[in-house]
Amino acid sequence: MLKIALVDDNTDFLLLLRKKVHTFFDGKNVLCEVRLFPNPEVFYFDLEEGFQYDICFLDIEMPQMNGLELARKIREAAQATYLIFITSYLQYAVEGYEVKAFSYIPKNLLEEKLEATLLGILGEMQKKVEKYYFVETNSRFERIEYQEIIYVYKNNKNAVFVLIDREVPVRKSLQEVYIQLDSSEFLCVERGYIVNIKHIVKLENKEITLRNGKRLQIGRTHMKEVKEAIHYFWRDRM
Repeated sequence: MLKIALVDDNTDFLLLLRKKVHTFFDGKNVLCEVRLFPNPEVFYFDLEEGFQYDICFLDIEMPQMNGLELARKIREAAQATYLIFITSYLQYAVEGYEVKAFSYIPKNLLEEKLEATLLGILGEMQKKVEKYYFVETNSRFERIEYQEIIYVYKNNKNAVFVLIDREVPVRKSLQEVYIQLDSSEFLCVERGYIVNIKHIVKLENKEITLRNGKRLQIGRTHMKEVKEAIHYFWRDRM
């Protein structure tokens, strides 16, 4: 069962959104529990108690707590939660890189945008089940989820996977790993580095910043490809 939180200080809008969310998932035969939070501080207390949600809809402008602040707190506790900002203030969109927002939906376009956004989330959930990389040696066997991989770098004869919580070396060339990953999620940004586009939080001039704070220069031959990939990735979530 999916657990979904709706956080907005406008109670009437919360009731409307809950109805539309239930209508969507009922139509897909997906069980879901939807909880309403007209006060973001109450939702934050839930987080502190260890409650986690698969999907969170957040208003940005709320008197008790800014939605972006709340999103940062969610990310501290849950990397996999899908964050959707329901807002009339799209100037905040760039800041969504930092919290890995899945989408922004203007309140006046809820009817047009909600279904496409939820379809996108369901699609990603299905892909996550299938997308992983196998590490196999004489002494161990490990399955690495794609979403865990921040970047991969070359170290002598090894390709080193930098994950959210650790590093895993593999006795393979970087090119071999790139071919095996076989996914548009991964980009070669310069010689010796493959990055997961989902973990790019900033692009400025010729440099990208990754979720763990790592900064990488984009190679001249990769500049066009990287910029286009980031543009299309975020455009589909706006």
